[in-house]
Amino acid sequence: MSKVPADIISFYSYVDYPLLSILTAIYKSSLKIEHQIRYSGIYGLHGNHTAISENTTGSASNASGDIQKKLDVVANDIMIEHLMHSYACNVLLSEENDAPIRVPAKCNGPYSVAFDPLDGSSNIDCNGPIGTIFAIFENKKEEILLPGNRMVMAGYVLYGPSTEMVVAHNGKVNRFQLNSIGSYWHIGPIILNGTKKVYSINEGNSSLWNTDIKQYIESYKKSGYGARYIGSMVADVHRTLLYGGVFCYPADKKNPKGKLRLLYECFPMAFIFEAATGAAIVGNMSCQRILDVIPVDIHQRTPILLGSTAEVKKYNPQISSKL
Repeated sequence: MSKVPADIISFYSYVDYPLLSILTAIYKSSLKIEHQIRYSGIYGLHGNHTAISENTTGSASNASGDIQKKLDVVANDIMIEHLMHSYACNVLLSEENDAPIRVPAKCNGPYSVAFDPLDGSSNIDCNGPIGTIFAIFENKKEEILLPGNRMVMAGYVLYGPSTEMVVAHNGKVNRFQLNSIGSYWHIGPIILNGTKKVYSINEGNSSLWNTDIKQYIESYKKSGYGARYIGSMVADVHRTLLYGGVFCYPADKKNPKGKLRLLYECFPMAFIFEAATGAAIVGNMSCQRILDVIPVDIHQRTPILLGSTAEVKKYNPQISSKL
């Protein structure tokens, strides 16, 4: 346990006030989201969000083309409300919004936040683990598309058997668990040293994979690795971070640019893994760091392969000189 105060806000009390205000807004948002998830069946929040237009009624889709769940919309509204009133942001980028959200001048601050308010929402109705992902960028000029090297903090909240928040900042990753009075308690740092022989990938798409990924996964099978896949990036990445192995969502014939979004899914997870001494690359016959990808669209997709540096190097023997 850390010798500094264990509450998450006390733990990061040394950061500048605007950044701490954003972290506080995310912390408060997660408490409300966690409550809505925990009682989602009672509150009637299972199922798809319904879009009603003048002539039609049907399931709504978000900006990335995914079907919106009722809880997606609820979580998004909660995040926007709290981040707006942190008085520390100027631009908000959400998976659920087509366009960037400009924070009014009266609430303006020096950072922007990209976030997926509810990752893995297809798991809601079966009570599977889901999460919230966030990336905080220094953004004094109020730009929209920022590179990965402008991130100053990133993290996620995992809503599972217990609720945890993982935060990467200043080259370190720390883990916090929600207690019974609504406070995140520091339970230790995270450094990638797990040795589980596990690969995490959706093998239901194997017929669509490109040759590089087919060969990569086949090498794991021949080496006695087991498959573990939940279908929520937060849950799969959290297991990989703690236990070891590799997580991969590659490009394929159906999704030639990959499936996961760069700014609010892959950037923050890559930032976390690098801070925990791991690595995150594009894959797709490329050794490019995820954090070196230049964003051109707020909902841009990318292939991703992440894990310990040793596991990621297995993708290509020549990758060692590039990490």
